[in-house]
Amino acid sequence: MRICVVGAGLAGTLLAWRLAAHPEVRVTLLADSTRHDATAASGGLVRAFERDPDTARLSALSLAELRSGRVLREWAGYRPGTSLYVLADGGRQGPGLAALPPSAELLQPPRLAAEFGFRRLPEGAVGVLEHSAGHISPDGLRRAVLADLAARGAAVRMGRLRALTAVDGPEGTLHYRTGTGPGTADALVLATGAWTARLLHSLGFAADAARWRTKVIQCAVHHAGGLLPPAFVDETTGLYGRPAGPGRMLLGLPTERWGAGPGTARFLGREESAVRAAAARRLPGLSLGRVLRTVVAVDSYGPAGRLGLVPVPGGPGRLFAFTGGSGGSAKLALAASREAADGLLARLAHPVPVPSTASTRRETS
Repeated sequence: MRICVVGAGLAGTLLAWRLAAHPEVRVTLLADSTRHDATAASGGLVRAFERDPDTARLSALSLAELRSGRVLREWAGYRPGTSLYVLADGGRQGPGLAALPPSAELLQPPRLAAEFGFRRLPEGAVGVLEHSAGHISPDGLRRAVLADLAARGAAVRMGRLRALTAVDGPEGTLHYRTGTGPGTADALVLATGAWTARLLHSLGFAADAARWRTKVIQCAVHHAGGLLPPAFVDETTGLYGRPAGPGRMLLGLPTERWGAGPGTARFLGREESAVRAAAARRLPGLSLGRVLRTVVAVDSYGPAGRLGLVPVPGGPGRLFAFTGGSGGSAKLALAASREAADGLLARLAHPVPVPSTASTRRETS
């Protein structure tokens, strides 16, 4: 069985790696530039607690696999640590609080203020402190998995997908063309993040902008002093961050720059000013100095709200997308890639009959 995975971000690389573990699968990973993608920009926070039950399940499974395997820990550069999640409505026992991770505890505002510096919290806010969390280098994990893929004999090719010819049906074959030549596959998966809608459009498929949304991610590493919190997410302001070394703190806020094209994002001073204002309001004991490094990227937001495998609407029956998880996908990518690989192989083993058609899609730009 031949499967082509397009896109060598963390999601695509891990999916190809999972598939390559099956002896009957011949994997081709088609990679374009990885220097400025979301994987390179990710801060790499890993934790088990999440509001959404499905996201929490995948995050917990990923963290457990990471912590239990020495090789994965080394590849990912895993550094254990605590994670603090401040919920705006925790006093009403919001989603997820009924099943906290085993290593987590619920904190009330007085302790959040005394130990971590969170002040002037709104009524009802609580904190979930997770003791067995930490962070990884998503880019480092990606590079290690790429090397292992090559060692296993998987084909890792540089190039861009430029055309696709599909013959649908239970035994349908996909013929594709890249800048370096043609290829064939029994299934093709687009793990192309923010590039997904643009790529589908270039191949001639309808790319619903509401389905494959994009948004700019911006954060920065600051000189910092005073009371530095652990890795955290604060729902009450949107502020997120983590220590980034001695006397350094990475901080950011969600942007509202929807619909940005990949590779077009710029670092905006007004958004950095909003981060400083939010930090001064919620973390008055944290002293921020000059910016040492800026991070800006465009990320993908899919219909499920998390990383997952879905058929491409209107596409041939063996064309899928594995994307749409936004900037927090690093924490669930291990489990999500395993489920995607298992789900894909199950679909291919028991295909859903569709009318046999022949269609050709070519790049239009």
